[in-house]
Amino acid sequence: MLEGLFVTPAVTAIVEALASAHADGKLAVVGNAKLAAALTEAEREVLPIGMSQRATKKLTNALADLSSIEDRSLDAVVGVDVAVDDGWEITLREWTRVVRDGGAIVFVDRGHAPEASRRALCSGMTEIEQRHAGRAVVTSGLVTHL
Repeated sequence: MLEGLFVTPAVTAIVEALASAHADGKLAVVGNAKLAAALTEAEREVLPIGMSQRATKKLTNALADLSSIEDRSLDAVVGVDVAVDDGWEITLREWTRVVRDGGAIVFVDRGHAPEASRRALCSGMTEIEQRHAGRAVVTSGLVTHL
């Protein structure tokens, strides 16, 4: 998704969203090697998930999926294209499973701000915020485990 966009403005918005959520610990970056590398350079503890085989050679600790991650063990999950993912309910349920209570889920989409907000609300996130970084929309919210 971000191949045609500048990564720096999106990373700036993501870092702001994580700071707003007080998500300072380990985070997973799902499906975008450029975001994972940029957040690592921003001195975040990043666990790359679902990267291409080529990208996994450059990124340390890469995993194929979140299945081996313990429940509620991460401060945040950052991913892309949730607003256009047909299986978004399953995706957000899995992301929520691995994020601690009060942690953050952040997703980056090209446009589709209303749909991103709707999906964040439907997945049970609270304190939802949106930031615009060029054509990218960064939607974030807090996870609450009841």
